Amino acid sequence: MHCPYCTSEINDAALVCPVCTRDLYLFKPLLQRIEALEKQLEANQTEKTQVLESKLAALEKELEQLRRDVPATTPAGPSAIQAPLSAPAEPRNFFVSALIAGVVAVALLMIAHALIIVVYDLKPLYLRIASLLIPLPFGFALYVWHPHRGWGSVVLAALVACAAVLGMSAVTGRIDNTPVLPQDLREWREFIEYAASIAFSFLTGLLLGKFRYHRMYVAPEPNRLVIFLAQLFAKDEHGELGVQKLVARFTQIGAGVAPAVSAVVSVYTGIKAVIGDS
Repeated sequence: MHCPYCTSEINDAALVCPVCTRDLYLFKPLLQRIEALEKQLEANQTEKTQVLESKLAALEKELEQLRRDVPATTPAGPSAIQAPLSAPAEPRNFFVSALIAGVVAVALLMIAHALIIVVYDLKPLYLRIASLLIPLPFGFALYVWHPHRGWGSVVLAALVACAAVLGMSAVTGRIDNTPVLPQDLREWREFIEYAASIAFSFLTGLLLGKFRYHRMYVAPEPNRLVIFLAQLFAKDEHGELGVQKLVARFTQIGAGVAPAVSAVVSVYTGIKAVIGDS
């Protein structure tokens, strides 16, 4: 116990401070009461702490049990839902796929030419429309099967276009007894435009396949032009540029517009000669 006057350490049973000789009989009951209250408060605090610790331990056990019950394949949050899927393995060799796609596409184009021009003698416009529609799914399928062989697919598109137009010209020459290859500048222009329409239709399918592949398996990667535009026009409320959001939006728009542009070029080159002749 400490003396309330001189704060000296004295015996708990003392009634007079041996240091300052002051009487303690008036302060002693009050000091004892304060000490009893402090002990009671400390005991209550310890009891409450123990209760809280026990409740916290019970909640932790319940949480651990819930974690065990949740399947491992359940997404943990929005990031798991938005994460791109893993790209599938290529089903076969690229050259085998290209050979199958090229042969089937050329065969279908030849069949369409034989039915529309030779058998039913319809307008050339119907053949041009068929030539725009037939190569497209083959380009789409080829990119889905082999997404990392873009240049090889472009070469295949050119080969399919040239082979189909030469085959059609050979059939027409056989029937009408005319030369297979063009003989003047006008015929060469029509030959090139028709082949270009078939090639661009195939490329449109490739671009659509690329768009689908990147939407499903690849996160959008910004280029320098998109970043530059974002830095020019995008600012938030703090004056900071929201580059990443705008970059992702521009990248997705560009990937969606590219197939449409290729399709427009394919349609234009395919029907230009027919419309001009009419």
